[in-house]
Amino acid sequence: MRGKIKTEAFLANLPLFSGLGPEELARLAAGTTRISLRRGEVLFRQGEPSTGLHAVVYGRLALTVRLPRGKERVSAIIGAGRSFGEAILFLEKPYIVGAKALTDALVLHVAREAIFGEIERNPAFARKVIAALSQKLEATVGELDLLAQGSGSRRFASWLLHETRPAEGGAVTVALPASKRAIASRLNVSPEHLSRILRELAAEGLVQVSGRTLHIGDVARLRAWAGPA
Repeated sequence: MRGKIKTEAFLANLPLFSGLGPEELARLAAGTTRISLRRGEVLFRQGEPSTGLHAVVYGRLALTVRLPRGKERVSAIIGAGRSFGEAILFLEKPYIVGAKALTDALVLHVAREAIFGEIERNPAFARKVIAALSQKLEATVGELDLLAQGSGSRRFASWLLHETRPAEGGAVTVALPASKRAIASRLNVSPEHLSRILRELAAEGLVQVSGRTLHIGDVARLRAWAGPA
């Protein structure tokens, strides 16, 4: 999707804006700006005021939380076709996370005023916003449950299946959605621990590792080994 995109068409494919008509999408597009980021570039910092929501056209971003002594932890990895920042936008509070590019990326920023204006015009859109926020909350709770259970190896396997969503059975090759260091931070383990986890999965015959590419010999077996989702 690195060619020229039509903003209205991209917005229409986001769950939050799906089902809106041409006029509504045109108004939202008029309040949208494009932001090109180079790898490592900061989109916004924790504590800065929220001015709208963001959606990733291509590339990947990390949402980060500041820790004591200046360290950061990755709280989420956001890929193409996903939006973020909705909840804090409606709370009208500063960002509780920062965001920076893990790769070169193109991000859309939809201004708060454009979204609020559409909510005032369209009660059905307001209901859609509530539903989208509820779905995100449910997904977040599910992911927290997933990451709180089992050994580090099983947590990683569950996260991998949740993040890459391979087919139900058979063999599949998947690419890790970020660097191993970023994924280790997301799972709250050290890079060395993640390397041990990958070696354990390989020793179990569950994956073959080649850089950031993993070959899963039997998705169903890995899912059963990881335990309940």
